[in-house]
Amino acid sequence: MIKALGLSREETRARYWRVTGSVVQMQTREGHCIFYDAQTGCTVHEGRPWRCRQWPLHPSMLADENNYRTIVESCPGFKKGLNYEQFCRIFQALLDHGDVGKCSG
Repeated sequence: MIKALGLSREETRARYWRVTGSVVQMQTREGHCIFYDAQTGCTVHEGRPWRCRQWPLHPSMLADENNYRTIVESCPGFKKGLNYEQFCRIFQALLDHGDVGKCSG
């Protein structure tokens, strides 16, 4: 991401990241990642970090249906036709096979 933005680590952190202890997240604007644009999607797609490459697939979705619903409602790219049980079966199979990184968009 730093390379894609052409900024130093310090500048990138100050402008775009939320850091809590050892957890780094992107800042949000209007409920979306600071790099999300409604017209074009992710504006740093090629330089996005590993965690973003997995989005919207997050293991907390398997542990709590409310997490699933929150993420589905907040992510404009999430396939809306799956119910929770279908999603859990598919996502668990991907986790079991180590294929989670392959399904992110």
